[in-house]
Amino acid sequence: MTKAVFGGRLISVPSLTISPGDEILESATGTGIWLLDLAHQLPLTISLTGIDISTRLFPKPTTYPSNITFSSQSITDLPPSWSNRFTLINQRLLTGALSKPQWIQALTEIFRVLKPGGWIQFMETGPTPNAYSGAKMKRMVDSWASLYRARGLVPEIQDVLGQLISETGFIEVQKRVIPLPLSPGRNSSSLSDSELDHYEEHKKNIIGFFVAAKQPFLMAGLFKDEGEFDQALEEMREEWDASEGCWWEWAVFYAKKPEC
Repeated sequence: MTKAVFGGRLISVPSLTISPGDEILESATGTGIWLLDLAHQLPLTISLTGIDISTRLFPKPTTYPSNITFSSQSITDLPPSWSNRFTLINQRLLTGALSKPQWIQALTEIFRVLKPGGWIQFMETGPTPNAYSGAKMKRMVDSWASLYRARGLVPEIQDVLGQLISETGFIEVQKRVIPLPLSPGRNSSSLSDSELDHYEEHKKNIIGFFVAAKQPFLMAGLFKDEGEFDQALEEMREEWDASEGCWWEWAVFYAKKPEC
């Protein structure tokens, strides 16, 4: 899914050249899959660091090359010694993790630890009205947005993040919106096996977001019980399959720290 959003590339920042001795940071690295893939494309002279508040998903040290380091860190409070260190910072899908004040603090920390002239590459999404394609999907997306707001999160982060990035001091802020399909569309018979696989994978990922949030949905009283939630989810899936054009929007942001 990430490769689809970034046009098949792991680093798609315009005008960025990675040179020997550069360091790259990934925030909220999770399993580290992005760094592990990237390590196959870059020499060992490039240092790769992955951080997450939890180490539970980190790969075993014997499974990755010596130029990768994983550590438990919060993007809102990075080590003082990291100032002006990284050439690129990659971050994906913190919509469900940060309140607006935390976003501002995270961007402040990211700005600090980037080298002058360094870049950020973000991918975000959220339950915004642009995702609606029918009444069943609208119900689920509205419920998701309500859950986020109840927890102090920012469901519309992809619409406001560009401004927050600019206000932090970044320049050359760029945003791209990429709609990925949730239904194969009227021309599905002409799609290749690979394209159909991408559609099915994307659909599975979006469903996975809702399934993972089932208990929070229920605890917030947004559905009366598990049966109602499961039925609503299945009805959304059926709505997608019956649609000739249904998608979920992803937003990609790039921005640069001034040279001086």
